[in-house]
Amino acid sequence: MFVHQSQLRHLLTPDQYCSVRHYRTEVERVFLPSWHLVGTRADLARHGDFLTIELFDHPVLVRNIDGEIHAFLNVCAHRHCLLTSEPRGSDPNFRCQYHGWEYNCDGRTARIPDAQSFRPFDRENAQLRKFRVALCGEAVFVSLVDDGPTLAEHLGPYYESMASSFAPPFRQAVRWTHDLPCNWKIPVEISLESYHIPCVHPETFGDFPDEEDCHHQLNEKYSSFRVIEGQDWLRSLGYWAVRKLGSTPTHEYVHHHAHPNLLFSSMDMYRLMIAIVPTSPTTCRQLSWLYTLRGPKPGRVPEVMSRIMQRFVAKEALQILLEDMSVFADVQRGMRASIRQGVIGTREERVYVFQKFVSDACSEDRVDVPHEAGMASPPE
Repeated sequence: MFVHQSQLRHLLTPDQYCSVRHYRTEVERVFLPSWHLVGTRADLARHGDFLTIELFDHPVLVRNIDGEIHAFLNVCAHRHCLLTSEPRGSDPNFRCQYHGWEYNCDGRTARIPDAQSFRPFDRENAQLRKFRVALCGEAVFVSLVDDGPTLAEHLGPYYESMASSFAPPFRQAVRWTHDLPCNWKIPVEISLESYHIPCVHPETFGDFPDEEDCHHQLNEKYSSFRVIEGQDWLRSLGYWAVRKLGSTPTHEYVHHHAHPNLLFSSMDMYRLMIAIVPTSPTTCRQLSWLYTLRGPKPGRVPEVMSRIMQRFVAKEALQILLEDMSVFADVQRGMRASIRQGVIGTREERVYVFQKFVSDACSEDRVDVPHEAGMASPPE
């Protein structure tokens, strides 16, 4: 059942999906203090593996150094070049592409070509800015602030569930990156409601579930949706495969949203996590990681079944993501032209909770607290 029994106010105005001023407020108040999903242990499996990501005008380098994950501002302390511009790769030498300065795991210089020419050497100035890193299962998170909530505090009651969900017997199958022509709130909101299903997903989902089958959990920091899946021959085949791979089907679909931009969904055959990263007032980047069941049973048959399941689930999941993406540009165009406030139905009550979170965080009545030491403020 839904929590609310009558329509709800659309708390954000169309302008707040386009405005440069509001976007800057969101970055400052909503995103900079938060934790950011940047990758997985599978993306950084070996010493020297790295990935780069742009977070709110902060270029970030995440790197495996002797089995430990570390994150740095991707800017050399010498003359400010990006250490690397590659989106991901592997190099056992942690060095800058420009002049070859090398660094160690704490961000201090390890080797400098022609080092004698820099005497006397200022070691405190010649080091990389380092960021906090935390793992939840195999998911890697980065914080741009030195102080603040731990990742467990940020994710709240979903922390333990996520830690066990994105870990064996589930293994990473594929990752996708999509640049989207819309404000970051648009892909978040479509994931929070089932009202769009008959129009956007007529083949993959069909009709939306009945209210009595839907279970919403609403909180100022998160919201969740749970439904028992219907039965058909394809799902029955999937449940049979799940049992053959050593797991017990729950027949549940669960979707969880950790404010502001982390989305997690799970079924018996897969786990999917998505981070929506704002890149401008009217664009964003969607980072997705799909995990599929790879049962603990050894042998050729379980391995073949796992691979078949991986391909099928990946194809289905990507199709659903692309169906959602097909309307994003038109929603953004409508936001620019709309003269109405909008309205939210009870089936969309998770959208209301999300909008309230953003609205409260960005309220002009809110008293701002000065940045703590070490907070990475966005460039002017």
